Amino acid sequence: MARWLNIENDMKTLVFQITGFQEGEENFALCVQFAMSNIKYHRFLSVDSHRVTKSLNGILEKFEIHSQLDKKDCLQRLCDQFLSTPCFEGRDTGKTDTHYSLLMLLLNVGENPTHSTYAGKPQILKAPEVVDDFDWGAYLMEGIETYSTIYADSDSESDFEPLSDEEETVVPVKSKEIEISEKQEVDPSISTITSDASTFYVEEEPDPRESGAAWLTRNVTVQYWCGQNQPEDPDNTDNLKRDWQKYREATDPIYSNQDSITMTEIQLLREVLWILAGVTDSFVFILHGDEFIVRENVFVQHLTDNSLESYLSCFARYGSYVQRLLRFEEESICGSHDLSVTDNNKLTCQTYQAFANAISNFIKSLRRELTQLEKKIIKQEQTMTLAMLHGDLSPWLKKIEVIYSLYVRGILEADWMVNNCQRASHLLSGLFEAVVEYDTLGQNASDVVELLIPLWIQTTKPYIEVIDEWITNGNLVDPRSEFILKRNENVKSLDESFWETAFTIHVPEDSTLPSEIHESQHTVTENSKRSRGGKSVDKSTGIVIVTENSKPNRGGKSVDKSIGSSHWAPEFLEPVILEVVLAGKSMEMIQDLGKLADVCGVKREKSLYTLFLESLQDLLGTRPHDDFVEDPPPDLSMYPEQIDRQMRVKGIHDPLLKINYMNIFHACNVRLHGPIEEEDKDSQMLSVLETERLQPINLVLKQCLYPHITQKYSRVCTQLVQILKEEYNLMGYLAAMRHFFLMEAGDTMFDFYSPIFDKIRLNTHWRDISTVNLILQEALQAHFPEESRRLYVSIEDLPKDRRPINITDCIKLHYKVPWPVDVVISSKCQAIYNQIFTFLLQVKRAKYCLDELRFCDLEKDPALHSHSGTEFSLHLDEDMPREGRIHRMHILRMRLTYFVNSLHNYIMTRILHSTGIEFKQDLEKAKDLDQIIAVHNKYVNTIHERCLLHKMVKLLKQAVMNVLNLILNFQALWDEGIQEISLKTIEGMEIEFSRCILFLSTFLNNVIKRGSFPHLESLAFALVTSTEHLTKGRAHVT
Repeated sequence: MARWLNIENDMKTLVFQITGFQEGEENFALCVQFAMSNIKYHRFLSVDSHRVTKSLNGILEKFEIHSQLDKKDCLQRLCDQFLSTPCFEGRDTGKTDTHYSLLMLLLNVGENPTHSTYAGKPQILKAPEVVDDFDWGAYLMEGIETYSTIYADSDSESDFEPLSDEEETVVPVKSKEIEISEKQEVDPSISTITSDASTFYVEEEPDPRESGAAWLTRNVTVQYWCGQNQPEDPDNTDNLKRDWQKYREATDPIYSNQDSITMTEIQLLREVLWILAGVTDSFVFILHGDEFIVRENVFVQHLTDNSLESYLSCFARYGSYVQRLLRFEEESICGSHDLSVTDNNKLTCQTYQAFANAISNFIKSLRRELTQLEKKIIKQEQTMTLAMLHGDLSPWLKKIEVIYSLYVRGILEADWMVNNCQRASHLLSGLFEAVVEYDTLGQNASDVVELLIPLWIQTTKPYIEVIDEWITNGNLVDPRSEFILKRNENVKSLDESFWETAFTIHVPEDSTLPSEIHESQHTVTENSKRSRGGKSVDKSTGIVIVTENSKPNRGGKSVDKSIGSSHWAPEFLEPVILEVVLAGKSMEMIQDLGKLADVCGVKREKSLYTLFLESLQDLLGTRPHDDFVEDPPPDLSMYPEQIDRQMRVKGIHDPLLKINYMNIFHACNVRLHGPIEEEDKDSQMLSVLETERLQPINLVLKQCLYPHITQKYSRVCTQLVQILKEEYNLMGYLAAMRHFFLMEAGDTMFDFYSPIFDKIRLNTHWRDISTVNLILQEALQAHFPEESRRLYVSIEDLPKDRRPINITDCIKLHYKVPWPVDVVISSKCQAIYNQIFTFLLQVKRAKYCLDELRFCDLEKDPALHSHSGTEFSLHLDEDMPREGRIHRMHILRMRLTYFVNSLHNYIMTRILHSTGIEFKQDLEKAKDLDQIIAVHNKYVNTIHERCLLHKMVKLLKQAVMNVLNLILNFQALWDEGIQEISLKTIEGMEIEFSRCILFLSTFLNNVIKRGSFPHLESLAFALVTSTEHLTKGRAHVT
């Protein structure tokens, strides 16, 4: 109560001083009550040390901005000193809540610190007290033996019996040791400190009796590289080399051992580690070019010459491998930034750079292992010999040999190739084949597979990134021309031949390479067949093979042996190379159409390489890597010293300007550091893959890489097809081609060709382009007025030796197809359409001529015509009367009509209609533009072939043309009247028609029996039926 009473009295005084209320007033009592309630019952929150530190840093930065650096330094020093002082809460450490509470109080009390003046007090340094820590007890007791005797607690007399001579022991104990043993407590901070050999090394104190020269002789390495020999120990009896030299000197009188260097095995071990790490300057191993040679005059005391040479030669060979790999790495770096070279094929391709980077990562891991072994050798805590070193390094030596073999197989063997495309494909295919080869060995090569999988994947990264950029954004970015395809700059994006000729495969022009080109074409065709359900689309793959001028073979080397091992494309991409090409071309076309945002969207997707790595990680899993310690990112100071120096020279002392400069360069540092972190992340993902669960590599690709490519291909190509069908009316244009060129719009085309046929029959002038186009426009206005702006006719010249049936061959239809529909309906397709249209027009004309014949025209009255004497004598000599000849003409007309109708029905139903139904079904199933082009080309070529326009059925077409021409001659005779037609003329036409029909029926019958052209069965049946009266006894076609 006394404590609270004192506080209450103080509180009353405080209230009086602040408010001025007198004791006894109501307000005075309320203030005292409120203050006492807060003191007794209120609980305040603990101070926030982070908030105090942030406020303190703000004041320090404010001092720096205002150029009050003295205040800043003094405040920072005092705060650090205060926080580190252990003076509160009974703790022996600083930075307690009390420390931060006092600092917070001072920060809140302080007002406008930047405008106040501060003069620091001079610090008085106290001289440290001299503590006499000399052990006087040990010094005074030096040389005096002390005896310790243990006495028991019992009082029996047996305890006081003197010890016997055997039991009597004297234990000399130094006073210092007794003093330490009597201490019961040890400082816990000292007891937790453990010595670590990796942090410091305690060196043995030299013997004071040993002189300086003797200590140097014993501890400093002999300069064997200057010709000094290791001194021999005279007491050593195990000197095999010395005994061997004495034996050779005794047995060989001319033997001399001059200029020989004797080394220790530890020195040899370190030399071996150095050359394996890539060091070129070595005493034991002499570098000639890129190959190490063992020095001959080096000996070891306990090894014979042959044994030493066998070990050193083995290590020299692997050291040579490392040197060649390092030289390739250096050449890859130097050859990729030569600004004087303009030809991309002469620069190092990115695939080579990625392979060199993978080799560099391997050599770094090898150097880490060699560093650990060298530390182990330096400590000399364990025995290490050349044989033991070879055993410890045998896994790494095997890996070096494997990587060097890949270097020879993928780089050196491709030295004859003239472009980066072949080199990159050869390297990637060689690495893939090596992975497959070692993977088939199973557990016997698991360590090699674990090495090759990351190496191969890292090397494929540039190639996969080129593909990813192409099929994702429509940009074929290939700065080193290493991709198998190259953009043809002569073909514009809006060209109708874009799909076929925009991208080319480069194959060197060499007489030894036709088989390789044929094989590559066959491979593309086979891949397209597999991806198209067995349908060949080799004409529409869009890949055109062009040749480049090749250079002569380097050094006159033959390349015949290397041709078989070269690849036109990376082997691991061959199953999906067609999907890659189609997706890339589709994406570029979508980009030209301005629909890229609709396909890609706003959200940025993961790269194809990242998806590949993540799928690999999900499939194979990861190894436990707790021992893996990620290296902290390097602290790169991007603030240049030149700027600071220039500011001091010009007398500019602006801390704010310096802070802004540092922020700018820090942002640059972050941007530069980003790709490094991404590359390190990819390397880390590859390093922890669990290769023991590795499936066959082809299955891995089918599950991890191919699905991502197929997914992008399906999305892009489906979107392009949808755009063409919905926004550019592709189906409408295809229907228009069938309506007009294939005459499916019968009424419109009848209105077009019937006036022309009438003009030809009346022998009036009709071959005028304006007249024909006017007729076409009038025909279109009735049913297809919207097509009048796209469809027009041109008139071409005809050969002089033409037949009557070929008079309409000069008519050519033209249909204006806009881009990008003209990629499907190209000018080549329109040329084929015109050939079909010409043939159909000939059939239509023959049918129209027979249909337009009138009986009155044939049976004209002879009195209405004037006859010459020759004609009159002809009628007199006629054996058959006029009615008989009319009857014969009627029969011949019916036979010709039956033939023409059979041919017309065959073309319009069996060919155009049924083939059109198949075309529509295949068009609905098409998933990409390439399939649409392939289906359309197949449709046009099928009709072209079945309309007897193929070279293989040239004789059949010739027979049909003879019959059609006969019909036109028959129509001309009919129009002249029966009085102008003799029996001989009628018989001649009948014989010619019968011969053509007999030939056609026989030919078609034989073809159908072989099963070559099943679509001709209906036509053959009709023709055979029409010739039954001429071919009695001939087997009927069933």
